Amino acid sequence: MPKYKTTIETQEESILRVTWEDDNGNVIVSGEKKVKGGQGEAKKLEKAFANDLKKNFAERFPAPIVPPGLEDELEGGGA
Repeated sequence: MPKYKTTIETQEESILRVTWEDDNGNVIVSGEKKVKGGQGEAKKLEKAFANDLKKNFAERFPAPIVPPGLEDELEGGGA
């Protein structure tokens, strides 16, 4: 008769949550990611995950206000 074996592996897991808010505290976008390892491992991924959220939902982030006369400098133009 067939038998089966099981292996249960318990790993420490952290959930990294990132929430982008505007100046008024309104949520622009939020996300979460399961990270193997403890808080230290999650902290290592924090900046990259936050940047990925901002890039993937770029349409939700307003373009920065550029003072008149600085457009050329920011685009690499100018004198």
